[in-house]
Amino acid sequence: MIYLWYIFVALLPGIFWVWFYRRKDRDNPEPLKMIFKIFLWGMATTIPAIALEFAVEFFIPFATSTNYIALVLSSFLIVAPIEEIMKYLVVKSKAYNHAAFDEPIDGVIYGVVAGLGFATLENFLVTLSEGHSVILLRFATATLMHAITTGIVGYYLSLKKFKPEEKHPVAKGLLIAIFLHGLYNSVASLNLNIALVLLVILLIAMYFFLSRKIKELKKIKIPSNPNIKAKNEVQKQTE
Repeated sequence: MIYLWYIFVALLPGIFWVWFYRRKDRDNPEPLKMIFKIFLWGMATTIPAIALEFAVEFFIPFATSTNYIALVLSSFLIVAPIEEIMKYLVVKSKAYNHAAFDEPIDGVIYGVVAGLGFATLENFLVTLSEGHSVILLRFATATLMHAITTGIVGYYLSLKKFKPEEKHPVAKGLLIAIFLHGLYNSVASLNLNIALVLLVILLIAMYFFLSRKIKELKKIKIPSNPNIKAKNEVQKQTE
């Protein structure tokens, strides 16, 4: 019974943030079936990401290091790249070419959902090892971080699709996401009372950065797309 409780607690942050960001696409919301699919694929990528991190850990021990410089380097060069690339692959392979990805904002929505799926399984694993009391903190920190970084990658994927004149948008998005993820992990590793305050400041800045990018996407003019009507019909059927 305790495991069902842990699953429920781990899901709560992801469900809330999916609802929160999905509202930003309220005019033509993504089909719930696609949202669920990307969320599950995001969860699934947590496993190979952890496996890759363990594989690197076998050759280059970093997770248990007490050296702060080693922790920072591993955050920027190992953990953040692995996790951000895995989440990006979900959006690129499962959503990018789908008919439902027919508006610029869709890249952000699917990116956020993939990130939240990833964070949800991560939350469950952390809850198993540390107890459900950590969820409240992760609700507003790690879960949101994963949503925003992949949402940023999704923004650049939308530029690739709807503004093809942009040069190397995906590379830019991944570099920004990896940098912010690495910075988050580095701050979280600080053994200082002020670390939580710094995390909150960083997350607020990241939130407003993504919000500004969403506004930019909404200004992109695209030809009238019959897929929007079809998507709305699917939406009605699934809800």
